[in-house]
Amino acid sequence: MKKLLAIGIILLFFATFAFGAEFWASKNSNKYHYPSCQYAQKISPKNLIKFGSSEQALKAGYQPCKICKPPISSKVEDNETRHIHVATTQMEHRGGQ
Repeated sequence: MKKLLAIGIILLFFATFAFGAEFWASKNSNKYHYPSCQYAQKISPKNLIKFGSSEQALKAGYQPCKICKPPISSKVEDNETRHIHVATTQMEHRGGQ
């Protein structure tokens, strides 16, 4: 029974990160972190900013922490890839110019 409880807690922990991730940043920094990051834990409550997604943090001008490595928005990456593809396709239709 204890083993099932432990597995349930672990699954809940990972589900929180996968489906309801929260990211922390400081008003005095340009990085965003997982709440469990050593640097996030040092943020003063008066300077703490919470984001519900990496997209929100990026739009606010924050960059991902190089220590805890929170995700960079897949929407931003997909959008950049789409722009590159459109530009390449347009060049091909113009004869490579």
